[in-house]
Amino acid sequence: MMKKRMILASSLLATVCAFPSLVHAEMIGYVNFEKVFTDYDKAQGIMADMKVKEADLRKLQADFVKQIEETRKANSKNPVANETLEKELSSKLNTKVNEYRDWSAQQQKIIESDIKTAVQKAASTRGVDVVLTEQAVFQGGLDLTADVLTKLNAAAANNPPAKTDKK
Repeated sequence: MMKKRMILASSLLATVCAFPSLVHAEMIGYVNFEKVFTDYDKAQGIMADMKVKEADLRKLQADFVKQIEETRKANSKNPVANETLEKELSSKLNTKVNEYRDWSAQQQKIIESDIKTAVQKAASTRGVDVVLTEQAVFQGGLDLTADVLTKLNAAAANNPPAKTDKK
């Protein structure tokens, strides 16, 4: 009887060693990224800056269009000067639009990096091995959303963003 128990125990131990995933199941966590984005103070600040910059670009475009129309009326007999002005203003507007796009892309990368770092820290703190978006989890898992938001907003409070020129 004792011999059978020893054989059973050793075969069970061999099975467990052969399949480590039976011993260590990965802990799964999830994050509601929509909530993180809407409740992350730094992201909301950047979104507000983006709206201001977009409005400035629309105003600049409207000013350029008005200036071109006025010049055409005043210089109706000089189409070369009108075309030159239009090209010059169009070039200025394109430069501003490209600056905005570059700034916007940079800000997006910063936010994505901040969120990724906060998710990694929250997962590590809570012993989570795999983190999914909340929409991918049907049942179970550990909700890390509040932890991620806490880490993001605490980091943002400790490192306020540098003010950028809004022109």
